[in-house]
Order: sequence, then C-alpha cells, then structure tokens
Amino acid sequence: MNFKFENIVIIINENLLDIFNKYIQDDDKKKEAGGILTGLIYNDKIEICSCSIPSSYDKRSRYNFVRSKITAQEFLTTRFSISDGREIYLGEWHTHPEQIPTPSYCDVLSFRKTIKTNKFYSDLFFMIIVGTKGLYIAIYSKKGKICYESSLELSKLRTTS
Repeated sequence: MNFKFENIVIIINENLLDIFNKYIQDDDKKKEAGGILTGLIYNDKIEICSCSIPSSYDKRSRYNFVRSKITAQEFLTTRFSISDGREIYLGEWHTHPEQIPTPSYCDVLSFRKTIKTNKFYSDLFFMIIVGTKGLYIAIYSKKGKICYESSLELSKLRTTS
C-alpha cells in the first residue's frame, strides 16, 4: 500500500496488512491487539516494513489494548540490530471492534505522550487502527500534532492480487 504525504511517498508493506488481518475483531470473543511499527526513512520515502504482534505480556480486552514496553523494546532493538541501525520506531498499531475505526481520546493522548516523552529518530509518526472493514491512518509530527489522517476500506488496500 502506497500513498503520498506532502513530498514523501509512504509505503506500508503488504506483510503488515497480512498481520493486521489476523487480528481483526470480527468475532465478539476477539480482544484488541496491537504493537509497534518500524521502518526505514529515505530522502523522499518512508517505508513501514515491520510490526510487532501481541505478546502474553500485553493487557488485552475487547475494548482495550496496552502493549508491554518490555516486549516492544525487545522487538525494536532486534529490528534496529538486524538492519545495522537503519530500521527505527515509526509508530503504533492496534485493532478496534468497529467497522471503520476512529481513535479514542485515550488512543490520541497515549500516542502523543509516547511521541513527546521518548527520543526517536523520526520527525513523523504513524498511528494505524484496524477495524473490521476499514483502516484508520494518521501521521503525527514530533510535537504530537496530526499532519494527516484518512480512513480506507480494507478491501481496497492490496496493491497486488
């Protein structure tokens, strides 16, 4: 999946869509799931190429997801290491039990706090929320301001058949 934000091409690798699809809350028994997003930054492109998946240390319920800082840091350290320091933290993803998801007040506050209180090597950060039929994507600045947001139908996201 590709889209353009200002002069930057944003690429979300297809394998992430496959992972998101595994955790869609299309059944009343399924709990929220989520993780962090990592990727590569180039002069004119940002590639979101990996995401962590839920761990047994996360707190999950039907309407809430709190990821473990420990397992997220382990994932980030591993991705950074195997990429020779090129793959970095780019944001967060999680599911919502609604068709076309929107961030809750808690989602926004938590994400802004993460951006503002940690040292990252990117000027842009991504929040992706996966619903049962759609995806919400927002891009935030380092200061926690929303620069871009969009909702997309999951059925229209694949670039290849």
